[in-house]
Amino acid sequence: MNTTYLRMEIVRLVRNKRVVIFSMLMPALLLLIIGGVSVGDDSDAKQYVMVSMALFGAMTAALTSGSTIAVERGLGWNRTLRLTPLSPGGYVVNKVIVALLVAIPPVIFTFIVGAVGLHVRLTATEWLLCFIGAWLSALPFAALGVVIGYLAKPDGVQQVTALLNLTLAAFGGLWVPVEVMPHFMQQIARLTPSFWTGEVARSPLDHGHVDGQAILVLGGWTVALALVALRRFRVDTARA
Repeated sequence: MNTTYLRMEIVRLVRNKRVVIFSMLMPALLLLIIGGVSVGDDSDAKQYVMVSMALFGAMTAALTSGSTIAVERGLGWNRTLRLTPLSPGGYVVNKVIVALLVAIPPVIFTFIVGAVGLHVRLTATEWLLCFIGAWLSALPFAALGVVIGYLAKPDGVQQVTALLNLTLAAFGGLWVPVEVMPHFMQQIARLTPSFWTGEVARSPLDHGHVDGQAILVLGGWTVALALVALRRFRVDTARA
């Protein structure tokens, strides 16, 4: 049942390309504006902005993909799932896997725009590590999207997702480096998962090193949000 449901979700993803297209165009446009205009010829700054925008695209795709659950709930899909052998854990895992698949195109497209449009140059190892970091950093947001899908109402889930996405991106240092923020904003930033995802995704730019502390914190966020998502699924199906 888990495999069948995952296959069905992937087919739905292929047919509905709006999430993927939006999550590709928005970070690419911001990259050209911020990286091409604001930072000038600073190559290090362009690298920073490119990886941050790739992460923003992955985060947007993962959040939006998971939050579609609210629409499914409005259509009574959760009642149908209750009649199937699909386990709560399998449901959450499948949603996270689909969100990770959706997060791949924005990262690749943003990197292409950075390399071609802004002439960003990295070693093969740095490209690979930055891709893996930006892509897998979408994990906690995939789980967060599931949580939003079970807490928000169908007619308001898009607004909630967009507001939360922009807030996390702003406070997490994806648009403006945390180091130049006021002190109180720096303290808030460290409490957000987006800050740590940025640390993971951009750490390969620092001589190819990966931030171990950031990976641990990010893993903690992922597990905590996944447990909340699992709990919300069980509560929701019990009411169905």
